[in-house]
Amino acid sequence: MASNDDHAAVQTYQSLMVEAKARALSIDTLTRDQRGIPSPLIHEYGVLQIRMLCEIIGLGCLVAHGDLVKQSSHLVKKAYKPGEIFAELEKLHSDFFPVPMRPEKTEAGWHMADYTGGPYAAKSEIIKIWNSCGDILHRGSLKRLVKEQNPVQKDFSDLNQWGQKILNLLSNHRILRENRRQVIVTFLQVDDLSGTVQVVIAETPDAEPEGAA
Repeated sequence: MASNDDHAAVQTYQSLMVEAKARALSIDTLTRDQRGIPSPLIHEYGVLQIRMLCEIIGLGCLVAHGDLVKQSSHLVKKAYKPGEIFAELEKLHSDFFPVPMRPEKTEAGWHMADYTGGPYAAKSEIIKIWNSCGDILHRGSLKRLVKEQNPVQKDFSDLNQWGQKILNLLSNHRILRENRRQVIVTFLQVDDLSGTVQVVIAETPDAEPEGAA
C-alpha cells in the first residue's frame, strides 16, 4: 500500500518529468527555428539542456528511491553528478534506473510490455553524455561565440542524437522500487505540447527478477 511519503515522491517525480519534457522539446523548437540567434549559441543552449536532462534523470532516481536515500551516505543527498548518484544507488538496489516500456491496454488494466522503439540512453550512456556536455561547455568557447561571422548551422546531429535517446528512455518508463512490488510508471506524452505528464505508483502482482537497466 502506497504511503503518504510515496505519493509525495510521485508528485516530486512528476514535477521533474514536466521539467525534463519542457527542456527536451525546447531543443527541437530552437534548432528548427533559430530566430536569428547565432548557431553556436543555439548549440550551446542545446548542450546545456542535455546536461540538465542528465542531471534531472539522476535526481529523479533519488526521488523515486527516497526510502533508500535516507539509509545512504549523506554525500548522495548533495550529489548532482549522475555518475556519483548512480554509483551510490547501485550499492543499494541494482534495478534503480528507469526502464523504457510499451504500455498496452488490457481487460484487466494496463500491461507494461517490453520496449520495442529506437535506441535509448542506458545509465552508463547518461554518464558519458553528461561528461561530454561538460567538455563542450567548459573549454573556453567564448572566443568562438563572439566571432562576427557565424554561419547558420542546420545540422545539430549531436543534440538530436542525445535528445532522442533521452526521450526514448523517458517517454514511457517504469522504475522498480527496492521492495520489488511497487513501480513508478511515467507517461511523458511528448506529442502533447501542453506539458501533460502522468506519473502513478502501482503494485506489481509478483516480484520481478533482479537485473540492471
